[in-house]
Amino acid sequence: MTTRKTRLLGSTMLGAVALGTLWAGSAWADAEITFRYAFDNVDQIRAGLDKFEEDNPGITVNLERIAFKDARDQFLRETATGGGPDVVFMAYVWIKDLGSADACLPLNDLIEEHGISEAGFDDFIANDLVLGADNETIYGIPFATDTWGMVYNTAIMEEAGIEKIPETWDELLEASRKAKEIGKIGFGFAAGTSSANTIWFLANFNWWSDGGSLVVDDGAGGYKLGISAEQVASVIDYYKTYLDEELTTPGSLGLDNWADPAVMEPMAAGDQFAALVPVFTATDIFDAWRGRNPGQELPFVTAMTPHGSGSPTTHLGGQSLCINANTEYPEESWKLMHWLNSWEFWDNYNTIYYPSQKSLLEQRPFPEELSGMQQQFTQGARSWGPYARGPAAIAMMWNQTSREFGAAFIGEKSSQQAAEDLLEYVQGLL
Repeated sequence: MTTRKTRLLGSTMLGAVALGTLWAGSAWADAEITFRYAFDNVDQIRAGLDKFEEDNPGITVNLERIAFKDARDQFLRETATGGGPDVVFMAYVWIKDLGSADACLPLNDLIEEHGISEAGFDDFIANDLVLGADNETIYGIPFATDTWGMVYNTAIMEEAGIEKIPETWDELLEASRKAKEIGKIGFGFAAGTSSANTIWFLANFNWWSDGGSLVVDDGAGGYKLGISAEQVASVIDYYKTYLDEELTTPGSLGLDNWADPAVMEPMAAGDQFAALVPVFTATDIFDAWRGRNPGQELPFVTAMTPHGSGSPTTHLGGQSLCINANTEYPEESWKLMHWLNSWEFWDNYNTIYYPSQKSLLEQRPFPEELSGMQQQFTQGARSWGPYARGPAAIAMMWNQTSREFGAAFIGEKSSQQAAEDLLEYVQGLL
C-alpha cells in the first residue's frame, strides 16, 4: 500500500526537477510497488510482472485484485487519505474525474522526457479521455480497448424459426419472443443498479442509434441535452418489456455486471438466444462453450448491435492506467507503465485483450468468429465525445441512469417521470 511521505521531490515531484536524471539513475533499492487490476486474466498478468521484475532488479510489483465496479470509488477514498496502490487499472471515462480529484499523477513531463510506447502518445486510442478539464494535463495512459457487440446462438435461431440476424431493436424483441416460445431466454442482460452497471451502456446504444444523446455540444463552446424525455422514456419502456414479459435473464434486476455468470452461463450452455457484451466477454463465452463441447462447431455468430432510425452505435471503450499521485515511486511506476504498454507484454502476457494503440492493433487482428465485433469496432464505435469533454462527470450520469431506469423497472416511477428526472439531473450537471 502506498503512503504519502516527504521526499526530496515531494508529492508534486514532476515540475522543475530534471526527470532525465531520475530515469538515468538506478531505481531506489528494494522499491516495492503495487499494481491494482480488475480483470480475470491474473495468471497472465502476474507472469508479465515477473518478467518486468527480472528485467528491473530492485523493483518488486505486488498484484492486487479488485472488483471492477468498486475500483473507482475505492481508489478515490484511498487517495484522499494519502494511500492507495501505485498503478491502477480504470475505465477510460474515470480518468478525467480522478485527475480532477488529484488522485492521479500528471504525466506530461514524464511523457515529454521519456516518451510512451513505440509510437508515442498520439498512437493511443481515446487519448482525449485521459485529459484533465484543461484538455492539456495528461492523467493516464489508455491501456486496453474494446467495444460491445451482439452474440447470437445460431442453433436457437434455427429451432425458433428466427430467419435472420435482427437488425433493429424491434426485431431483437420479436426474436426474443420466439426464443421464449421454445423455452429459451431471449436477450439476456443485467438490469440492476450500481456504480458500474450495464444498463447505462444499453441505454446509450439504443438512443444513440436513434439520434439521441444525453450530452451534445451547444455550438457556442458549451454543452446541452441532446435527447427528449419522451425518447428516454421509450428506451426505458423497451428494456422494461423484456423484464415484464420474462424475455431476459431470470433475476436480471438483481444483476449489474454484463459478465455476471447468471447472464453468461445460459449463453455458454445453449439456453439463451442473444447477449450484448464487450469483445473479451464474447471470447469468454466461446471458450466456455468449447470447453464443454470439444471438437464441435461453434454455434454462435457475432454481429453489430441493432439500431433505430440511425446506424448501429456503441462506444469506443476500454481501460486506462494511472499513477497514484501519492506514490513514493513515480519513476518505478512509470517504468511499469512502459512495460505494460509494450508489444512484448501484449504479445506474451495479455493475449486475450486488445491494446489501446493503433500500431499494436495492426499486429493483433480480430479472429473470424469475432468478425461482427470487428465490424462494430471499425464502423459503429463512437467516442464519448461531449460526455467526456463536458462538465458532467460520466461516472455520475452512469450511476444516475441506472437508478432512474431501476425506479421505472420496479414501478416506483413511471417511465416518463424517470426520464424527466434523469434529464433534470444531467441538466444540473451541465
